[in-house]
Amino acid sequence: MAICIECDDEYADRRRALGYNTCLDCGQDAAEKEILRKAKCSAPAYNKGGYMYISSIKMAKELGR
Repeated sequence: MAICIECDDEYADRRRALGYNTCLDCGQDAAEKEILRKAKCSAPAYNKGGYMYISSIKMAKELGR
């Protein structure tokens, strides 16, 4: 059994083989935090346009031009 790097609990070796270093519970917590962070990173691309994911400060500065 592999050991989670977040909570030191054991998790399945098959999950470790897929490249995950965390158990399902810790992985779910991290995924929820990332979803909330990315939800704040969207803005309209232009006037009356659809929303677009902003991935960098440079994109934010050029937004709406």
